[in-house]
Amino acid sequence: MEQTRAGQSPERLGFLTDAVLAIAMTLLVIEIPRPEGRDFDIGPDTSGGQAASQLWQFLVHEAGAFYSYALAFFVLWIVWRQHHTVLDRLRYIPGLVMALHFPLLLLAGFLPFATAIMGHHPGNPLATVLFGLVVLLLMLCRSSVQSAAARTDALTDDTPAQRLERTACWVVTGYWGLTLLIAWWTPWVQVLWFFSGAVGHAFARLALRREEAAAAAS
Repeated sequence: MEQTRAGQSPERLGFLTDAVLAIAMTLLVIEIPRPEGRDFDIGPDTSGGQAASQLWQFLVHEAGAFYSYALAFFVLWIVWRQHHTVLDRLRYIPGLVMALHFPLLLLAGFLPFATAIMGHHPGNPLATVLFGLVVLLLMLCRSSVQSAAARTDALTDDTPAQRLERTACWVVTGYWGLTLLIAWWTPWVQVLWFFSGAVGHAFARLALRREEAAAAAS
């Protein structure tokens, strides 16, 4: 068994990851534009209906920013949940797993910037591709962490269900990569990205049913 080095325990790495992801999630909402100006206030020349209409038009105009926020938050939430599924089962942090956390956290911290660009310019193909590429690399790091941990004796257990979850993560990563290929020409690819979690869940359910059927047949 590899000797745990100071500062490389699962607990310390978990605290750092939690902090970075929590800050990134918070920065996502900070990047959403706020309604500013007297047009949104009720005054001598502005009735309540007019102020409400101005605010509604502003919210509709910024719909892309709200959607980008929800999508990026969803991605970070999934990364956090799956990260702890692995980290909570590690006796120590293998060297490769520790090394992979550098790009993982680097990309997580950069995601609010890419999200803000796509939210402010939802029709710009480069903005969409930038966001999709950051998320794809983030998913690659996440899946690589899971696979790297599984190739060592660091895991306390590795059940078939957990191996299936790792495969599902790679399937979702592949799905995101395939959709990214059409992101430049298809702005509504952002809608497909929101179904990435459902794709992983559907794959896991289908694979589990096949395993149960094979076990029953044998």
